[in-house]
Amino acid sequence: MKRSLLVLAASAAAVVAPVIMAAPGPHPAGQTVQGRDGRRRRIDSIDDVVAAVEESGAQGWELVNLATGIVHRMYTHYSTWHLWLTPAQSARRGQGHSQQYNLALGAVLRRLGVDVETVHAARVRMEHHPWYHTGHTWLRVTVGGKTLDVCASRPGNRAGEVGFLPVTEVRPLGPLTRLDNALALTPFVVTSVWKTWLTGRGVQRWLYRPFGQSA
Repeated sequence: MKRSLLVLAASAAAVVAPVIMAAPGPHPAGQTVQGRDGRRRRIDSIDDVVAAVEESGAQGWELVNLATGIVHRMYTHYSTWHLWLTPAQSARRGQGHSQQYNLALGAVLRRLGVDVETVHAARVRMEHHPWYHTGHTWLRVTVGGKTLDVCASRPGNRAGEVGFLPVTEVRPLGPLTRLDNALALTPFVVTSVWKTWLTGRGVQRWLYRPFGQSA
């Protein structure tokens, strides 16, 4: 029994490891923002976003929208290929999916003193693809007693204007659910990458594509 488990683990590693090693390298946006002194400041990390928003003097929903836009512009590629990255690593590299870029935004907002709840739904209907349903993670932010949905997925998103509609129950996203979501996606990612190699076809857009574009 023990030998069988070892063989199974080794076989799984032999299939998964090449996929991880072949994942595209970091592609940071190299974004800069203008400070109050007129100088441009580079945004490379969550710390940089917090500092830029604090320096702006923005408050309330203006602060939320400013942080959302800066986090969005940190990303160059939507990626479910990089499931192992933490939100902070994801933001620094410019690659991630909703569970990564919105958790990065949530970390920024919490450090700025904003009341944030991370939520997810097994299926949402996208505004730009109304026939296409997919799982999604986003934030519910409360300012001045008012709670709005917030998401960094699209360039024009603002608090309460997120471009999708949940079609299944909205639930809080905890650590176990985050892990479960990543584990559930892993077989599909591995299969898709191997299929690309074996068929010579391009990488599927749900796996890796320019950020802000439709799948």
